[in-house]
Amino acid sequence: MLLGGLVGLERQSRGRAAGLRTNILVCLGSAAIIVVFQKLSLDASVDAASAIRMDPARAASGVITGIGFLGAGTIVKSADFVRGLTTAASIWVVSAIGVTVGLGEYSIASCLTLLVLVTLFALHRIPLSSDHYASLDLRWNGDLGLLEEVLVMLLEGKVIVKQQRVTCHPKTGECHVVLNAKFGKKSKGVSSFASLQSDQRFERVSWT
Repeated sequence: MLLGGLVGLERQSRGRAAGLRTNILVCLGSAAIIVVFQKLSLDASVDAASAIRMDPARAASGVITGIGFLGAGTIVKSADFVRGLTTAASIWVVSAIGVTVGLGEYSIASCLTLLVLVTLFALHRIPLSSDHYASLDLRWNGDLGLLEEVLVMLLEGKVIVKQQRVTCHPKTGECHVVLNAKFGKKSKGVSSFASLQSDQRFERVSWT
């Protein structure tokens, strides 16, 4: 309960749905399954000569597999981002902590909990540079040649367009373009997109 709660506190402090109570329940459940499995094995006097086979590794693998479904429920994926991977991983490793406690390996469980907390707390504070992605939505009435100007302007701002979806209506002259872009610094991408909003030729400029 204590070890799972420590990880749960970290997750809840960051506003994650799988917080204190979820991690405590996962850890307690995992430990209980292993303890009960060992008790049944001892009560049934299962040994190498017995016709009954009760492998503790099967109980542990069942716990880990079952927790995988719970972790998958915390992952939110959309067209532009994925959230919940760290929370899903923390739920999975909390179940491993519970299994370790159930086996009576308290020192290993304590060390594992410490490593998990260091990973979640300390590594979260390390500034790591990474690429940013955004979807730029443009609408205007007129020539499609405006798209070329946009692509050149974005390239000068070090914004790389990875994919583009273009829809044009010849009768109305309405153009709708969605650009999936990648850029290094978030400020560069935002400033490039914001500069398009001041262009009066566009009826709509938005990004996510």
